[in-house]
Amino acid sequence: MEILTKIKVLKMSRIAIMEVKYLEYNRRNWLPHLIVQKYLIEKHFDWLTLKLSDFSLVGEGAVPIQDKKFNISLKYSPFYRSIRKERISITNEKIKFNHKIHVYGDLTLCLYHPILDSPYNGIMPLFKMIPWISEWCHFYEEWKKYRVWLAPEIKHDLI
Repeated sequence: MEILTKIKVLKMSRIAIMEVKYLEYNRRNWLPHLIVQKYLIEKHFDWLTLKLSDFSLVGEGAVPIQDKKFNISLKYSPFYRSIRKERISITNEKIKFNHKIHVYGDLTLCLYHPILDSPYNGIMPLFKMIPWISEWCHFYEEWKKYRVWLAPEIKHDLI
């Protein structure tokens, strides 16, 4: 290991070191990690269809909210370079970027704060996010009526 790398590692907190090691572990063992996520989601959320593809778990489904359905597309991979390992989108709504409705610039859903809400190991499991999709859809419908995001939030313009 280079001296600069050793210095960087020494400066990291124990939690940060654990996060890096857990991420490395999940990348080395990506297939079992994704198989476990797939199993847990299929066991508890029958509205999603998932498959393994290109080092990722990809899927689609439809969430019924009020009198309509939201078509969902998702992709989850431990190889994404950002903190977020998921990309979840609504495919049948004409959603435009607006930080007030909790979407990212690529129009994927913001379901949690990627730093403050992440567990100590640094990776939010996909199966824990699935219920938040229907919550997001519900609050999006409310936002369309009232132009206020009624869910608990950390405002995007503050981060």
